Amino acid sequence: MDIELQEISEWKLIREKVKNNNEYNSDWNKAIDLFETRLNRKFFNPLGELIKQKKQKGEGFTIVTTQCALVESLASFRKGQIFNHQKNKNSPIFEYNSSGNMFVEFLQTDEIFENNFWTMENGKKKENFPFSADRFYSDVRCGLMHEARTKNEWFINTTKKKITTAKIFIVKEGNKTKILRSILHYRLKSCVKKYCADLKENDNNGEKLRKLFGRKLDHLFDIKRDLSYDWWK
Repeated sequence: MDIELQEISEWKLIREKVKNNNEYNSDWNKAIDLFETRLNRKFFNPLGELIKQKKQKGEGFTIVTTQCALVESLASFRKGQIFNHQKNKNSPIFEYNSSGNMFVEFLQTDEIFENNFWTMENGKKKENFPFSADRFYSDVRCGLMHEARTKNEWFINTTKKKITTAKIFIVKEGNKTKILRSILHYRLKSCVKKYCADLKENDNNGEKLRKLFGRKLDHLFDIKRDLSYDWWK
């Protein structure tokens, strides 16, 4: 609890210094470090410990359930979107209520999912190949979140491959589609590293991402919408 309060206090100090200034500087760097440290402390470090133990006694379900939550979180941070189950026509444009669209679009666009959920073929992008992002959402993400299970021949496995460098985390064996959860762990860590690097870019795209990032950090730390900050407009 003390760490949580410390993080909130730290962001409140930073947000005043970067208010309506999206140019990259040391204060934005502190905010990005705060975000990355929080993800490591709450998610990647605990998952890493589970993976290192190599018990293979059902912990894969815990790992992949958490990974699915991270996928949607990272997707929404990229877009600066905030989930609101009660979104309506009068809601702000930055709210969403369709986790499926957010989740699947991210699987079909982010580079860590290349050759898992999308691929380049003759210079053209081919989505849902070699594996379906829609099926992963419905049979894995929703299966785990809503029923504590995977469905329709999706399985969670470990692997003896070099998990820190491998890129393919889904394989087909007969009728079984296997998620190599340890490889996905390191791919998601790579995704966070890339996002943080993009947040630090001193260009138009970096400025846009930082603006969206500021709004998401406000929401993350339960700071209400304030139109005096440009990321809330």
